Amino acid sequence: WQRDRKRLLQIKDKKVKYYVNKDQCRCKIFLNGTLQIEQVVKEDSGKYTVVVYQEDGKLKAEEDTMFIVQGERNCLRCACPFSSFSETVPQPVLSGECMNKTISVTCEVKQ
Repeated sequence: WQRDRKRLLQIKDKKVKYYVNKDQCRCKIFLNGTLQIEQVVKEDSGKYTVVVYQEDGKLKAEEDTMFIVQGERNCLRCACPFSSFSETVPQPVLSGECMNKTISVTCEVKQ
């Protein structure tokens, strides 16, 4: 996986190799090649590219995905300007839908 043409990480023979600081990346890769980014912030926006090779080293596929993060982190927690009235919100539910090489991610809190 790459972001804006900078290598993030790869998986080969079920072994993960990081090209960036693992803690700063806040990302991990699953055995099926799925990239997960934890605690997403606006700065995570960019063009993400996945490159897949066959076992013989030949290029199998390369796909780009534009990932755009809107809004501010923790904005729901700061909805009330008076700290004595602020309440922590329940765990948010993150869902995504991919259509025509565009992913739409929704974050909602169910009361």
